[in-house]
Amino acid sequence: MFYGVTRYSLFSPGSQSWKTSRSGAFKTPEDYMKYLFSEERLQLRADLFLTKSVPALAVMAENHDYKHFVMYSELLPERHKELLFAAAALHPFLIPVEWNDVVRGSGIEEVRPLIEKDLAAKFSSDDDVQPVVWFRVDDDDLLATNYLSTLETYRTPNHLGTAISFGLGLTAYRGAHELVNLRECYYPKSGAGMAFVAPFDPRTGRLSITTPGPHLGIDRVMPTILDSREHMFFLIRHSDQDSSLNETLHERVAASLARLDKLTAVHAADVSAEKWPTLIDDLIAGEPVLHELSAAGAEPLRLTEETALTFPLDAGIEAGLVEFEFEFESKSRLQGGFGMVSYDLHGAEGVDPAELGLRKSSTFGWSRQVWSKSARGVVRQSFLLPEGVSISGITLRGKNRQPADVFIRLRQPRVVAVHAAG
Repeated sequence: MFYGVTRYSLFSPGSQSWKTSRSGAFKTPEDYMKYLFSEERLQLRADLFLTKSVPALAVMAENHDYKHFVMYSELLPERHKELLFAAAALHPFLIPVEWNDVVRGSGIEEVRPLIEKDLAAKFSSDDDVQPVVWFRVDDDDLLATNYLSTLETYRTPNHLGTAISFGLGLTAYRGAHELVNLRECYYPKSGAGMAFVAPFDPRTGRLSITTPGPHLGIDRVMPTILDSREHMFFLIRHSDQDSSLNETLHERVAASLARLDKLTAVHAADVSAEKWPTLIDDLIAGEPVLHELSAAGAEPLRLTEETALTFPLDAGIEAGLVEFEFEFESKSRLQGGFGMVSYDLHGAEGVDPAELGLRKSSTFGWSRQVWSKSARGVVRQSFLLPEGVSISGITLRGKNRQPADVFIRLRQPRVVAVHAAG
């Protein structure tokens, strides 16, 4: 038996999330409610949860005893209630729960009576204690379609009182029309996909739940299994992330993209379409195409100290995510910096290069080093253009301290619109 819970744009002044936001972006419940129920924010959540996450959860429900409770507020605008109820009518495992009081944490305590009622109908008072798995998923995150099948391994009496953390996932940024900058995300004890095995006693009709508290400290509360063998969650980054609302729109987007830039780049071809059926088309659409010099049948480009490849961009491009990407391969492991990427920026006077993750020098201008100690891999550099700054071209140069047998396969440099909400 599996039970999920999602707090769907839940208006709950007095909750921990309200206490956190109150110290920064929102000073009154009215301010908080105005933000929470803005049409732009709600439409984004509907797109992500109802059209991306729920159909993937429905695949799980086909083969497992599974119900998912969606907590919503009475004050949720009528149009979005109708969208939620329509999804529930289409997917019977999805159960909307109106909740207008304070939520103490994940929401599991609040829906526990509903879970206990469901379980009581499945067992008699003579049955043994049953292991039950519950989990929370945010309304802008997704779980792999084999999530419950993998959890089934841990739904045993020996694992009662245990937390399961799936530490490996994927993440990408939701642009105006697609998912861009796909990365692998190793995040042990992430709240996304964390599950708990709890005992249900048919004699008392009670489901015993240990309140987990902050997810990063879960192993201080209960034994925790860390399983990072495969991608099990997908974190969708966007410009309306609730955890960063104290910042301006540009600061939020820039910070989110900077975090992605530290993670390992992944291509859509490396992602299982079966596990992520509702995302795969958006990921493919969000990838830059191979550069014409690297088209099928063409020889890979050789990167040496004399290499200087310049890629002009449409004049005056501004306000977007700059992406430059290539694959590389060498006979032996590289020793560090093996290239430089220069960005021809205009109107950037007064901008701190460090804010863009760049350096500025008389030799390379606005630039970032290409660095690796592997024999092959993917280099993906990205940053958000500040307001009023434009870019006209990108240049890749080789460095003389590396082996001369470094070959590269380029993807088309580009600037992508990313301000999808705000």
